[in-house]
Amino acid sequence: MARTATVLLLLSLLLQTHPPVPVTESAKPSQQTQTQEAILSDDIAKISVFPSCADMLDELTRRRRPCPLQVIYELTHPLSEGHLEVFNLLHVEAQYPLPDLSAGKHILDITDMKQYFYWPGKSPDEDQTLPDPTLFCSLGTSATTISLDQLWEKTIYSGESVYDYQPPPPAKKIGDPGDLAAASRGDDLGFAGFNIPYKHNLELRHSGQLPEIEILGVGFVEGTPVECGKGENPERVFKSPLRDVRVVSTVSHDDYNAIPVLKAATFTVPSGVFTYRRHVRIVGKLTP
Repeated sequence: MARTATVLLLLSLLLQTHPPVPVTESAKPSQQTQTQEAILSDDIAKISVFPSCADMLDELTRRRRPCPLQVIYELTHPLSEGHLEVFNLLHVEAQYPLPDLSAGKHILDITDMKQYFYWPGKSPDEDQTLPDPTLFCSLGTSATTISLDQLWEKTIYSGESVYDYQPPPPAKKIGDPGDLAAASRGDDLGFAGFNIPYKHNLELRHSGQLPEIEILGVGFVEGTPVECGKGENPERVFKSPLRDVRVVSTVSHDDYNAIPVLKAATFTVPSGVFTYRRHVRIVGKLTP
């Protein structure tokens, strides 16, 4: 009993000379993480990558050459420090300082043509040096694949707006051509033609916005979703609603009412097509 009393007396003296230190607000882990550099999640930093060229092959190696990339990043919280990293499974290949650390949408142009980036190839033996260059989009029974660079360049797909479609005159005899809805029947859903407004898309790109595509087709209404993905056989598709739907021709429908009317519509290429979470990320520190 005497030994126990002696131990208790020593503990009491120690507590009096070394009282416990209270936990302050600055010591909480949630605030400590704001002062540490970390990989930022999508809810803090959203990233889209717009390639400006696609499928350019080196004449000697036959490998795709790098081209300038435009990176659109949107911060929901200001950063005290931050940079963009291009990485693969092995290491970080390049780092670029962010031109603006404030909350909001910003643009980073990567023009270092000497830097080769690693992107997964179409087969395990193939190394790509650019983001996947193809865009797949489908609506109902219709689908098409184009190169991403065609969204911003004048090609065979960029012509008159679909809203300016000029239907043929009403048929006077059997065999006269109808409008682009002539091959459709009833409740068919799909597109029969499309236009890429590349000049408008360039303006959108310069302001950090997503490109658009116009379509001619049948069976859709305001809000009908188009599905798009990267590659000819995308692993994942992203939906985008049709808007500004208008009837542009009733020529074939008037001749045979089982044929639907021809409509025009516009959709924005979904942002998921331009995200590369396995290859591009923002590392930084949140402003306290």
